[in-house]
Amino acid sequence: MEKQNKHTFIYWDRVIIALCIFVLIIIFIVLGIKGIISAFSEDGKSEKAVQAIKTDTAIIGAGQELLVCIDAGHGGEEDCGALSKDETRFESNDDLKMALAVEKHLQELGADVLMTRNEDIYVDLYSRPEMANDANADLYVSLHRNSAETGQGVEVWVNYDSPDDDTLLAKNILNGLDEVGISQNRGVQYGYQGYDPTAKVNYVVNEKSNMPSCLVELGFITDDEDNTLFDKNLDAYAKSIAESIVKSAEELNIIEPA
Repeated sequence: MEKQNKHTFIYWDRVIIALCIFVLIIIFIVLGIKGIISAFSEDGKSEKAVQAIKTDTAIIGAGQELLVCIDAGHGGEEDCGALSKDETRFESNDDLKMALAVEKHLQELGADVLMTRNEDIYVDLYSRPEMANDANADLYVSLHRNSAETGQGVEVWVNYDSPDDDTLLAKNILNGLDEVGISQNRGVQYGYQGYDPTAKVNYVVNEKSNMPSCLVELGFITDDEDNTLFDKNLDAYAKSIAESIVKSAEELNIIEPA
């Protein structure tokens, strides 16, 4: 009997469909595995981020507001402030560098910051506390450098009648800077340099501001050691000032401790 030739028919459309389904299954499996790995990874990152916030920056509790006015003293060609002995270093530049650094650290701590200037421009002296008053700022800190034929160290000035709230703010800032390291702690001063407190003369920024305020003299720009410490510790000083401001806000019941 003659054998019949058998022909095998391959249904290529079905093969292609099957291959496509197989490839899709592989893709879904790979994406699923990546998703699981990513989820665990993101959870870990999120947890670490939250821990970092809690340990490093969450000083001002959620739902609380603190507005701090940071005043960089002097500014612009019209008012460069004090000069170093070789007249190459301007107080206005140092004041601005410190103010910008303090602003950064305050924002990291959760505070809102009002800057009287954030560039090298002239700002009228009386308009500075007026800015803070108009904005209803909670605290006011003016940053300066001192100068003299001889002298070194840090001092902080408040009103001649030594108001408790202002004195507390000044002491906290001075103590914080002292912990970082300064050439000399010259203490909290009252009134205006060169005048006895009984003369009842104040720095404008202290006298005209409605909120607790102080004027910080961050070392003598005419002293080499103070200049070296200022440059070396600029960020550490700024961080200390920011933390001391927030600490003062807590102690003055402006905000609650986190």
